Amino acid sequence: MRKRASITVFSALAFALVASFLMALLEAGRVYQIQTYADMKSTLALESVCAEYQPMLWEEFHLLGLDGAYGGDTFSMDHVTAVLRERLDRNLDVDGAGGSILQVTLAGAEPVAYRLMTDQEGSVFLHCVAAYMKQNMAMETIRALQERYGEHEQVEQSGQGEESIEDARTAIEEAKSERREQAESDGTEAVIPELPPEQENPLEVVHAIKQNALLGMTLGDLGAVSTRQTDLGDSIERRQKQTGNMEIQVSDWYDRILALEYMDQYFGDYLGESEDHALAYELEYVLAGKGSDKENLESVIKRLLFVREAANITHILGDGDKRAKTLGMAEALAGFTGNPAVVRLVQTGVIAAWAYVESILDIRALLAGDKIVLIKNETQWTAQFGSLAAAFEDGKKAKNCENGVSYQGYLKGFLYTVSSERLAYRMMDVMERTVRLHPMYADCRMDHVLCGISYRMDYEWQPLFSGLMVHTGRDLSGLCYQTQRTFSYD
Repeated sequence: MRKRASITVFSALAFALVASFLMALLEAGRVYQIQTYADMKSTLALESVCAEYQPMLWEEFHLLGLDGAYGGDTFSMDHVTAVLRERLDRNLDVDGAGGSILQVTLAGAEPVAYRLMTDQEGSVFLHCVAAYMKQNMAMETIRALQERYGEHEQVEQSGQGEESIEDARTAIEEAKSERREQAESDGTEAVIPELPPEQENPLEVVHAIKQNALLGMTLGDLGAVSTRQTDLGDSIERRQKQTGNMEIQVSDWYDRILALEYMDQYFGDYLGESEDHALAYELEYVLAGKGSDKENLESVIKRLLFVREAANITHILGDGDKRAKTLGMAEALAGFTGNPAVVRLVQTGVIAAWAYVESILDIRALLAGDKIVLIKNETQWTAQFGSLAAAFEDGKKAKNCENGVSYQGYLKGFLYTVSSERLAYRMMDVMERTVRLHPMYADCRMDHVLCGISYRMDYEWQPLFSGLMVHTGRDLSGLCYQTQRTFSYD
């Protein structure tokens, strides 16, 4: 009897142990499925939150980002967290209804890290733009563009400045004044040779030209200039910005090249104005940073003039016939001094004057949609020496160069030299001010726009198969799981 009772007790204990083992396996499988389920729900919820990207930013500029202020004027990650919790609670409640074995509860959701468009002095923004553009451009193309923009920078750095013309005029006047004073002292008549009336003085021609408004000289009758303007008091460069805490590795030159090509597609300029945007000449704004289209265009034209003058001086210096003509004119103007140094100085001014006239014609061509090569050859040259005053009659412009650079090409060459920080901030200014034109997004700020986010989420659930388990002292009243999920628009 006792033996039979012992067998019965042993069998019951064995059954309990087997059942407990099976329940443990079931609970372990359930825990694994719950964790997988929680991971999936976390990912879906975060993606759902980030799917509410700023719509105008996408429609106008094809850039994705989540407004952390949700249309308001105050950025707070609490806004984002509240939306995320609501999505998770709703989704978990739907799937957990009816006593599902995967029923789980959200215990907490906290942001671990996030980054904003304006972070890292604008490098994050340029990285986002590059991420969008690199899908459509080969590395070989990007390298070629880098070399081309580098050529622009070299030409610009070779400029001799417009002061050469005035230096030459001053040198001639001082020499004449000295000749008169010497003659007066000697009691003789000063003999100062003058150019024949039919022969023009390029120094005086250009001096007179410079008295005219540069914008009028270069635009002529090409069309009206945009009158749009904006207040830069709250520009991104000047204001205090929100900052995130999620850094990324960036490539300065690579992101910069792609940003230039991006602007070519989505930003307006003088030859292709942006409609319904805050400014019409957006490329010019990014380069010059002025508050009106007119000011930005004037600034770009001045820089174009400087670069084209430097390039045209290089052409004249490399052309023996042109050098001879300028030397002959310099000797006619300053040969009476008998001072070779003064003659050389005047020749430099004459070269600069000739180059200046050609440069005005170049800019007229560029603003009319033509192309101009960086350094011209003889057949591409337009202004004729001795007829510089007539060069601007009847809206004349330089010859179109089929293998040349367009107005937009020169703009991008200039933009390549702008610092990454300034480039990014001004690009974001363009976007922000355009988005703000929409009444619903009047408070939009690019330093409120999230482009990367990471959240930690905690889950809890009750054990389901532990009732028949043999307890070992471990608390099985509730289990928890922590997961972290990251989302980035790039």
